[in-house]
Amino acid sequence: MIDRDILEYPDDNITTKESTGEIYEEIPEKRPVQKKKRDEAKQNGPEQPSARKRRARRRRITRTVIWTVLILLLTAAVVVDFILYNAYKLQKQQIEQLSAEKESLMETMNSGAYISKEMAEKEIQEAKDNEKDSLKSEVLKMFENGDSVLTILENIYADKIVVPDSSGYYFYDVDENLAKNGLKQECFEYPVFNEETEEYEGELNYTEEGVTVKRGVDVSKFQGKIDWKKVKNDGMEFAFLRCGYRGYETGKLVEDETFEDNIRACNEVGMDVGVYFFTEAVNEKEAGEEADFVIDLLKEYEVTVQMPIVLDVEQSANVEKSRTKDLTSEERTKVVIAFCEKVKDAGYEPMIYGNLKSHMRMTDIYQLEGYAKWFAYYRTPLRYPYKFDIWQYTSTGSVDGIKGDVDINLAFYRE
Repeated sequence: MIDRDILEYPDDNITTKESTGEIYEEIPEKRPVQKKKRDEAKQNGPEQPSARKRRARRRRITRTVIWTVLILLLTAAVVVDFILYNAYKLQKQQIEQLSAEKESLMETMNSGAYISKEMAEKEIQEAKDNEKDSLKSEVLKMFENGDSVLTILENIYADKIVVPDSSGYYFYDVDENLAKNGLKQECFEYPVFNEETEEYEGELNYTEEGVTVKRGVDVSKFQGKIDWKKVKNDGMEFAFLRCGYRGYETGKLVEDETFEDNIRACNEVGMDVGVYFFTEAVNEKEAGEEADFVIDLLKEYEVTVQMPIVLDVEQSANVEKSRTKDLTSEERTKVVIAFCEKVKDAGYEPMIYGNLKSHMRMTDIYQLEGYAKWFAYYRTPLRYPYKFDIWQYTSTGSVDGIKGDVDINLAFYRE
């Protein structure tokens, strides 16, 4: 038998593999720190979060808040910068626009430039607010004298033809190629304003060697019955009588109800007479009808005219209802030419009546230069440079033999 006491047994930590008989040392398993902590956490109770998780969550929340604030600040900075940039850009555009308007104002005044009434009044008001500049001081004085906006503009733009219209004012350069009237300002004698009576006294006269001036009236049914002997004795040397008109809505040709009596009476007293027709023709055919209407009236009454047959080219008082409101300048010019040529073919002298708007805007002054002109302009001094033969200088004249206001004219004849 083997003595057990002399046998050596392996330590407890030595293991023998039966298959090989090898003996090796088995190292006890070391648990990871994380696992140990998880075990400890389990022993302390699974419902309570670990301090590490709480710290991690706080860090995540802090990072989120910081990034959110940064994003908001960045967004605000971008928005503010965008607003400031656009404000700067808008202001720059406004400055450039105002500068461009100022620089182009004189340029656009060539060939019928336009400024609104509001713009004109603003410009005058700016002049009124600053008295240092001599021109602005002059404007202020004109305001104090009660001058109209048109009068002030005519003084400011003395080298332009200022044409008033319903919406504003138009400015035209004087074309040196067009015939001029040749009238001299120093030869005019204008009525004088009496501050006590607040009325103008005296008559408009023109005295120049080589120029004969005659004074006359123009009338229609609105003057009623006229005593032509008294009219002639009061110094009137000629008369223009309205013979008819075309209805501005219906287009019907109508004879003036006082025409026959007036022209017969003028022939009887030896007053030189001419006739005029208010046109609302929309084309050349209708213009021809109007000319035939006038010529037929003269033949029917067997009366004579020593002065021209005139086409009255004015804007109808009721613009919106006027059948000619949409005519272009070119279309209206063709109407005028058609009337004048038919009158000329019948052996009479044609003439065109109108105001600044009629001659400068409603028709083409270049195409009509060859015809005689009758010009209506109620301000003094006379500022219209182009040639005309008769000047209707007032609509509120007083003549013996005519009740109420009447138009008075000066006709100029050069020797």
